[in-house]
Amino acid sequence: MKDIYKHKPEVWDATKCLKLSRHVATDGMGTPYPFKGYIGSSASRPTKYGTETYNGGCICDDKWYRGEFFPFPKLAKGFKIEHVSTWGWRIVKIKP
Repeated sequence: MKDIYKHKPEVWDATKCLKLSRHVATDGMGTPYPFKGYIGSSASRPTKYGTETYNGGCICDDKWYRGEFFPFPKLAKGFKIEHVSTWGWRIVKIKP
């Protein structure tokens, strides 16, 4: 993966994590998702998290790369990212 540009992870504070964990996303027709905290999917293009390769590559920091890697954000204590089968990822608050 040396020809993949690696972005630095975002850092989310407790306020942002709590807000996102309570959010109910909707599809293009306004139908709410059956769970809270949706933050993305690897099936969407370009993907919000994970590796994305491009036909022809991309230029980051004045250098050519075959693609980019977007890591998950660093979360505040008390939150985690879960995989939701066939949907993607969501952020949830860990119960004490």
